[in-house]
Amino acid sequence: MRTRILPVRTGWDPGPADGSFYPDGLPREWRLTYFANQLMGVLIETSGWGRAAPEALRHWRLDVSPQFRFYLRVGDAGIHASARESAPAWLGDRFGGWVVGADATGGAGPLEPSYEWAGSLSAVAASSARGVACEVPGGLDRDLRAARRWLDGLAAAAAGRPTLALMGRARIEEVCRWQSLVQLLGLA
Repeated sequence: MRTRILPVRTGWDPGPADGSFYPDGLPREWRLTYFANQLMGVLIETSGWGRAAPEALRHWRLDVSPQFRFYLRVGDAGIHASARESAPAWLGDRFGGWVVGADATGGAGPLEPSYEWAGSLSAVAASSARGVACEVPGGLDRDLRAARRWLDGLAAAAAGRPTLALMGRARIEEVCRWQSLVQLLGLA
């Protein structure tokens, strides 16, 4: 059974090490489009999408290619049911799914589609969720040989389920490299 792994970064705003990613003079409102031309998805924390106006989420959808996906994190406290219902509607077919803790449902039943947040490969293997999301251990974003071993382990633990490799606020260029590595390994 083939596992599909997608490396995702949290947010598209540049970190201190991302100084060269966005071209000089690129307007702030064009960053998402530029980011989405390089990567296939992004994780948005609850604080980022939960406070956004519905019109902003609609603009996010319009600013990315049809292949790009938004994955929305649901914190332990859950989210209000109306926000949970409206966010996927505003993002439409660009909504990739919810990223939830093993016991977080947002207070109103299961969230679908969802990826269960797992902190380790053993937690991924033990999970019965349809999709899993695992944090990439620190340092692997810069060592592609070690990354390959970890990705092989993640694919084995996921056993064919859709999987997100959560890279936090890693340099955008590193996430691009991981995306290429996943494609070369046949895990995309």
